[in-house]
Amino acid sequence: MACCGSCLRVSGYVLAVLIAVLVFFYVECEQEKEEALKKVVKEEFRPEETDVDDVPLGFCQYGETLELHMGIEFTLIQSVPCALVKLIKLLTCQTGTKLPEGVSIQNVTIYDARKNNPGSFHETGFTLVELEEDPVTTDWRTSEVSDENADIKKFHKQMDPIIKQMYPDAKKIIWTYNVVRGGDKFGDQPKAVNGPHLDYHQNDTARIEFHKEFPALDMKLSEPAMLMGSLDDEDGKLGVMLGVWKPIQITSVCDYPLAVMDARTFYPDNQSPNKLHINFGVMFHNLNGAISYSPDQKWYYYPFQTPREVLIFHQYSKGRWFANPVEFTWKLRVVIMPRVEEISMF
Repeated sequence: MACCGSCLRVSGYVLAVLIAVLVFFYVECEQEKEEALKKVVKEEFRPEETDVDDVPLGFCQYGETLELHMGIEFTLIQSVPCALVKLIKLLTCQTGTKLPEGVSIQNVTIYDARKNNPGSFHETGFTLVELEEDPVTTDWRTSEVSDENADIKKFHKQMDPIIKQMYPDAKKIIWTYNVVRGGDKFGDQPKAVNGPHLDYHQNDTARIEFHKEFPALDMKLSEPAMLMGSLDDEDGKLGVMLGVWKPIQITSVCDYPLAVMDARTFYPDNQSPNKLHINFGVMFHNLNGAISYSPDQKWYYYPFQTPREVLIFHQYSKGRWFANPVEFTWKLRVVIMPRVEEISMF
């Protein structure tokens, strides 16, 4: 009995300490939220003014190599209360996200691509298409990789003919992973705000050397592995990797629309290596492309994107310099957007 009593007392002390720490973190989270709200500039919403001037974006320094470490909170932050995320980081000795230093803030104009025609898909690298019917997909989180009968296959079926029209010589279209950004479910990812980037560095040799030191995840349809030729065979080789974005709410996008850079204005000198390390429970390593500023760069977005409209852009092109850096922009109100990627084999 004495032993049981001692255990109960120790458990009580431990519980009291955890509760105290959670309360401390809760107060800290509320203070951080208040400080963030103070920085929000509230301007009158004018829906007719869709070209946006002086948007501050955080570019890397010219020629700089970055390294970004993201802790387990990246996976938890959208679905787990802030105080609990901090407690988990403390208990697991996670250092959290280490952001690169020396960000270059530049004000850019982001043009309304509906009013200012940027050019064709094969000129600019991006376009907006409208589906003939509303998507019937309701589960945007489960990927075809984890479930061969995933609901998102219905959306893939809608998109395949459109992709085929864009690349009529493609022998095969392979869909990889879908990601929901800005949602509140486990596994949803936060919006990548104020940092122009490419998901994949465009230099094949640099990526291969990076993954010699930091191996790509050994998993089905690993995109870093595919970029290094894991699916290449006598029937075809990877030709392009496309990003596919759409809203999954029933309203038009008024918050964090995705802005894309005209591929013709993105120069090789303005790409820098960004060594990315994310703790998803297992470590994910990837060589991203960080973007430095050039006054020649032109940015576009499609205001009030509807659930039937799909933005398509280039993440990688084999054998030529043709890709669209992307960036989430200003905040008006919250929407959720997924990402799906497509590989064309030629």
